Formats: sequence, structure tokens, C-alpha cells
Amino acid sequence: MMGVGKTTVGRLLAARLGWAFWDNDTALQQATGATAARFQQEHGQAALHENEDRLLRDALRSPTQTVFAAAASVVLNPGILAGAVTVWLRASASFEERNITQSGQHHRPLPPDALHALERLSAAREQLYADAADVTVDAAADPEATCERLLEALRAADRTREVGGS
Repeated sequence: MMGVGKTTVGRLLAARLGWAFWDNDTALQQATGATAARFQQEHGQAALHENEDRLLRDALRSPTQTVFAAAASVVLNPGILAGAVTVWLRASASFEERNITQSGQHHRPLPPDALHALERLSAAREQLYADAADVTVDAAADPEATCERLLEALRAADRTREVGGS
């Protein structure tokens, strides 16, 4: 979900692994010149999701070992994730709303009642995230702690080759 810390934790994980990092929000801005919020406002949600899916599909073709911070909507088209180790960073809607508010970033397409929108979105997608995830990690308030949890979970799930472990 948006606001869970995908970008922050993803950057930490990529640095720990010595891998590249790819972020959906950055890729969308570079490709379209617009934030997700502006793109959705101008072209609609379906067009936003189509662009995000295309960008991720293209990025996943890279032979470089990469940590991806994909758009939360990727679970609406889970075939894109085939062959990728997929992580669900799980958190409450209030955790996500707090992160979004504290970040000062306004690139996410959220209405003024963000908490209720996040609660509805989370309820609608929770099973999709669970089904798509190879590993599920509860996000901690500290991104470093979340990164540690993620590394431990990947190793425990025997994803050590995929994450550079031994």
C-alpha cells in the first residue's frame, strides 16, 4: 500500500544487498512528467494503472539485480510479478496515513479523507496482497527495523540466492 515505506525500505534493502533500486513514483515522473496524483487527475485511474504496469513490466526485464518499489495497484494485474520475489510490507491504514502526512509528499492520489480511503483500499486489496506475496513483513516504525525483518524473512523463506545471502 502507499505510505507503508516501500521506497524507504527498498532503498535500504538495495544498499544492504549492493543492488540497484527502482521506484515506481520516480519512473512515472520521468516517463510522463507528472506525479501519480496529477496523472490520475488528468487521465483517470485506469490510465495511471496501465502506465504503472507498463513501467514495472519494462523494469523487470533488466538483467541487473534490483529491488523494486512497485505501485500498490500491481496486485490488480499480478501476472506482471511472475518470476519475481514479491514482498508485502503490511501495515495498518493509520500507519500508512501517518507516513504519508509526515512525508510532506503530495504525489499520491488520495482524497482529503485519506485514512478512510486507505482503510477501504486496504480491505479491498488485502487478499490480493496476501496471494501475490512470497514473503509478508509487518512494517515497523523504524525503516531500518523493517529492513532487518525483511532480510530475515527472505532468508527464512529460502530466498537467499535471490537476496544475495549465503
